Amino acid sequence: MSTDNIKEEFSDDDVIRSVKAGNIKNFEVIVNRYKVKIVNFVFRMINDYDEAQSISQEVFLRIFVKIKKYKENGTFQSFIFTIAKNTSLNYLKKRKRFSFFSELSEKKGGDHIPSEDELPSEKLRKTEKEKLVLNGLNNLVIDQRVALILKVYLGFSYKKIAEVTGWSQSKIETLISRGKSNLKKYVLLQEKGE
Repeated sequence: MSTDNIKEEFSDDDVIRSVKAGNIKNFEVIVNRYKVKIVNFVFRMINDYDEAQSISQEVFLRIFVKIKKYKENGTFQSFIFTIAKNTSLNYLKKRKRFSFFSELSEKKGGDHIPSEDELPSEKLRKTEKEKLVLNGLNNLVIDQRVALILKVYLGFSYKKIAEVTGWSQSKIETLISRGKSNLKKYVLLQEKGE
């Protein structure tokens, strides 16, 4: 494999091996493969598109710094989303502390949910129902939110969610079930105007 011109058909582990071997510019392949998914994941976690872009950059920086710790065993996607989850949770903890001192109810970018195929810089109009779902998602307990985002929005298997979160399959199933139920209740209440 020529590490100077790494192709998209190479696995994440092939690319990581190349980066570890000193071809740092090949890290851009990883960024290009995951940037939209990471921005979308973080956005759904924090409900602030501008901050999601900033946090996503931090995620990639952390991945680059921790790349030597990654064991090339085909679980890079779990590795990267674990870092994204932890970085998002750290942001939410900080935001919660600051909310005591300032009003954070007006979230920037709350009307915009990028699709998987959409570049982060593009704007997309969303329906009222989608806004309700996003608001409902942000009202869920954090574990339910994480489980639903990984399963529904990213299509992760229970095994992959367990790798990212460290939870058992039964806990994941329970969180997803309760999360869907709570989300449905929230949307129905909001549609009725209650």
